[in-house]
Amino acid sequence: MVLLARFRASHWRRRARLNMVSSASLIWVPWLVAISGPGFTVEAVLGLGRAVLPGGVAEPVLVYRGRVYGLGEWGYSDVREVMLEVGPEELEGLARVVSSSDRGLPLSAVRLLAPVDKPEKIICIGVNYRAHARESGVELPGTPNLFVKTGNSIVGPGDPVVVHSVGLKLDGEVELAAVIGIPARSIPPSEAPDVVWGFMVLNDVTSRLEQRELGISQWWRAKSHDTYAPTGPIIVPRHMVSIGDTELELVVDGIVARRGNTGDMVHSVWDIVSVASTSALLVPGDIICTGTPAGTMPDGKPAKTPEPGSVMRACARGIGCIENRVVLDEELCPHGGL
Repeated sequence: MVLLARFRASHWRRRARLNMVSSASLIWVPWLVAISGPGFTVEAVLGLGRAVLPGGVAEPVLVYRGRVYGLGEWGYSDVREVMLEVGPEELEGLARVVSSSDRGLPLSAVRLLAPVDKPEKIICIGVNYRAHARESGVELPGTPNLFVKTGNSIVGPGDPVVVHSVGLKLDGEVELAAVIGIPARSIPPSEAPDVVWGFMVLNDVTSRLEQRELGISQWWRAKSHDTYAPTGPIIVPRHMVSIGDTELELVVDGIVARRGNTGDMVHSVWDIVSVASTSALLVPGDIICTGTPAGTMPDGKPAKTPEPGSVMRACARGIGCIENRVVLDEELCPHGGL
């Protein structure tokens, strides 16, 4: 059982420059009135992300009380660097220092990107909501059924989900996604909260045709197409998310397709992180998905499934929403066939 301590070497000079306020002296509001921008809505008062700032440069940003502050000039080039150096409980201290010397930009005017660019691992779980198990006609799994999506599938708020065929039978799966903040291997569930920096929304887009109907199970093929993992809008610190009572919702073309609460999970977030850590070293930026709730039809199926032209909106209460349009790749498939 090994939990690697937070890496802080070489950062003390920068921390002294920031003169960060102790989190014990801070008072924060869990979420504020929703603020919307291109392809996203943010409900959280505080979080980390990536954005395109004036000049066209993409860099890590701090979102604080409806404004966006670039962290490039503070010496950070990647969100993972921030998470390694600044614990989630310390983030508002950093926010107060940064916002005191920078007016920032209105959140509504900024283009947010996927919070983590090119994660090393995206670890997902199958059938982790009781209602979803009933929908799928399977028994509740005794242990987490983990699988992997690949990093090429990551896109951000407002980015298109590109499909190469009209016959793939797409489905969207809204999920609460944990983002790893420090390296860890073989940890018990009791130590998992120290490893997870925060949470965001992930839409586990899936081709049901490739997953179930081609004569053999093809989970990687069904779930790891380019653009099949929209994420965002920001990473909210772990202590600001009610992981046992977060409402999730997927809306397709204005119709609520999936809805549920994280309280319906079979395996807890901490159990999933613990099991994942027994197989591989978890590193900052790794994404651990926690499953999707059932659909809203009486039989548990989604009330609406996406197709080319559809807009999917995946939401987690207290974090926010990401919105992505499904687009047919005319270059790969000029006639819309398989």
